Amino acid sequence: MKKNIVFILLSLCCSTIYAQDKETKVPPIVFKGNIIFERKSNTHKQLEEMMKSNGGGSSFLEMMKKKLPKYKIDIFELTFTDKTSLYRPAKDGITETNMMMGNLPAERNIVFNDYESAKTVAEKKVFDKTFLIKDSLKKIDWKITEDFRKIAGYNCRRAETIIMDSIYVIAFYSDAMLASGGPEGFNGLPGMILGVVIPRLNVTYFATKVDNFIADEKVLVAPTKGEKSTHSKTTETVKESTKQWGAMANRFLWYIDL
Repeated sequence: MKKNIVFILLSLCCSTIYAQDKETKVPPIVFKGNIIFERKSNTHKQLEEMMKSNGGGSSFLEMMKKKLPKYKIDIFELTFTDKTSLYRPAKDGITETNMMMGNLPAERNIVFNDYESAKTVAEKKVFDKTFLIKDSLKKIDWKITEDFRKIAGYNCRRAETIIMDSIYVIAFYSDAMLASGGPEGFNGLPGMILGVVIPRLNVTYFATKVDNFIADEKVLVAPTKGEKSTHSKTTETVKESTKQWGAMANRFLWYIDL
């Protein structure tokens, strides 16, 4: 009788442990895959900041707000292996606003990263000109925290940094994905970045879906269109061509240099 009771207790204990394990089961290590990102921009806030920096009137600002949706949603996809990645707009993923100052420069970037050689190739359209930026991967000084957030089913750890001297960035990465990349030019964490928040630019990037396979690895090639440049050369070129715009030009440069 005692043996039966012990057996029942052990069985119950094992069942409980198994159930807990199923609840806390983490996604498997991912060596390659495809991630869908949603970029969400608060267009009203972005307009406010631009008008403020340019000394625009409130009546014009309110008129513009009425003609633009408060949020602009764009869809990107990031195809990756542990060695390379390609970030690009999804098909029909960019929402067109067709309004002055509604579409920001460099909003449909294509970014190819080679993590083994620490090199990047990015195609960026800035107003009426396309740049093909070939450079080293950006070195970002991240501070990793003890905070976590679940994104697209993955438990992601929070990290923080300052870029371009004054732009505060929050990122969430998963070490279940071996590639150390992310949306736009963000990289350098011990796992794939699945979420980015940039308060000063009023924009967020969050993964909505992760597939741990690649339908066609032939897509993992660098872009080729545009005038050859580097990060610093592109910044200087745009800075020179927009110097008459005053403080508003700085905001454009921040978006371009992501």
